[in-house]
Amino acid sequence: MTTVLIAGAGLAGTRCAEALRAESFDGRIVLLGEEPVEPYERPALSKELLAGKRRADDLALRPAGFWAEQGIELRLGKRVSAFDPVGRTATTADGAVLSWDALVLAIGARARRLPGSRPLAGVHHLRTLADALALGEELESGRRLAVVGAGFIGGEVASTARALGVNVTLVGGGAAPLERVLGREVGGLLAERYRAHGVTLELGTPVAGLVPGRDGRVRSVRLADGRELRCDVALVAVGAVTGEIATDACGRTAVPGVYACGDAASAWRPRLARRLRAEHWTSAAGQAAAVAAAILGRSEPYDDVPYFWSDQFGLRLQHVGHAERWARIELEGDGKSFGVRYLDEDGRLLAALTANRPREIGPLRRELALAA
Repeated sequence: MTTVLIAGAGLAGTRCAEALRAESFDGRIVLLGEEPVEPYERPALSKELLAGKRRADDLALRPAGFWAEQGIELRLGKRVSAFDPVGRTATTADGAVLSWDALVLAIGARARRLPGSRPLAGVHHLRTLADALALGEELESGRRLAVVGAGFIGGEVASTARALGVNVTLVGGGAAPLERVLGREVGGLLAERYRAHGVTLELGTPVAGLVPGRDGRVRSVRLADGRELRCDVALVAVGAVTGEIATDACGRTAVPGVYACGDAASAWRPRLARRLRAEHWTSAAGQAAAVAAAILGRSEPYDDVPYFWSDQFGLRLQHVGHAERWARIELEGDGKSFGVRYLDEDGRLLAALTANRPREIGPLRRELALAA
């Protein structure tokens, strides 16, 4: 019997397991989840769950009993710490040794810590269900939350916290929120939106550290210029770290029998003619399907136009394409509804962003597909 061992029970790992069964794979599938809870949807962690609009039980990717019904051995609280590509075994952190014929690394990523920081009461990161539940317990109306990091997670949590009546200060080293990803022009619009919803912005000065009070809890965020921003709770949202695993467009690594998908996979994208590591829901699902096909002996490269979304302060932000650099931006609209085109030197569309304009995404996606 052929055994497929999938390390990681997030979206990529679970979708790979499901795709194998959907393709009538009748071998053994072992799905290892590092967390002690069944697979769940992560986008809700910074929004509906944190806001109290959904419960933890509502986030399960599949109903109770699904994995057993599919013949998928779901093992929780298990993390692969090492694997032997010659003997085709994997060792978990608790010392268990598992054999495999195909190994799928869907290990995801971990929240980045501030350099030199140590664990401190009242300081949170947001990557897991446990993280979200712990943070949610502290977001009481009238409390002061410092969000360190002006990216998507920081913006979404700031939006949720303000709706709960929490006083929010957003701290970022750039000149505007999401400036690095979306550009200064868009960042300026978002900054106006944040301020209009009562968020205090402290931008342009790096964070030097977190300061504890006498009770051992975080007391303030210290900036590089010496100022301290008082807070009751802090969220550090400065990105994620992972060991990038290089793959081809079908998720195959350079090691025979070993595949990778999801946040940790740096996959070859023919459309971009380069490798891309994308921490997006759609990429994880698409890569997982490609890996399942490759395990079954077929080459079905995943090369869709990149897409992600974010909900914050009444804006549904939707982004298609990929552009780390662009020659110019075309921006149309205002802070309540706008569209952005990111263009190269020849005026070719590289990526696009819309805010509260869902009907425009389909045509933009098709335009980008044709431009490749």
